[in-house]
Amino acid sequence: MSIMSLLTISISTVPGLRTGPTVQLIRTPRDRRAQIKGLIVLMCAAVGRWMKRSRQRRALYEIAERDDHHLLKDIGVSREEAFREAGKPFWQQ
Repeated sequence: MSIMSLLTISISTVPGLRTGPTVQLIRTPRDRRAQIKGLIVLMCAAVGRWMKRSRQRRALYEIAERDDHHLLKDIGVSREEAFREAGKPFWQQ
């Protein structure tokens, strides 16, 4: 039995991933490659969400910094709420 077949990877420990299942690596090389590809896809999706969230928070910060009352009212947040949301790290929801 190989080390890879015994290894368990918990993808729930990756920040930003919404999935929480534990993945058991499979013994056959083809299945293992497919599983690794799946993990890479999940990681890329998480990075994409983080980048999107970072851009949105930067834009929100710029709106709050300009003190654009009309635009803040349109999106339904106060200036303080905008600064609070913009100050969060990209990996937090």
